[in-house]
Amino acid sequence: MSEIKEIPINAIDSLNSGENCSASEPFALRILDQSMFPEFEIDHIIIIDPSITPKNGDYVLYETNNSLIIREIKIDKNIILRAHNPNFDDISIKDTSSVLGVITQRSGKKRKFHKKYN
Repeated sequence: MSEIKEIPINAIDSLNSGENCSASEPFALRILDQSMFPEFEIDHIIIIDPSITPKNGDYVLYETNNSLIIREIKIDKNIILRAHNPNFDDISIKDTSSVLGVITQRSGKKRKFHKKYN
């Protein structure tokens, strides 16, 4: 299994509580690993919309105990978060409560990397 980069998450203090931002507004992240290669490459920028309910085949941002990961969601009898790269494990989940949002766009250094989802 390939090693996942860890990025420290700092606590939000009362001076910077994010009160001016809506929890349901889209936000951007940078891809840091190869778990979803070739769909998402390192340094691609993705837009996540937390207001969208995930459906089968969507790319989602999922929160584990110690990290955030991108996976394709497969909803059937079970819910599976599927990695495209065989060196990364798929994850079976009970519900979508830890899914933080659905990926709606991808961009990179070249125009050919730009793509819209949903």
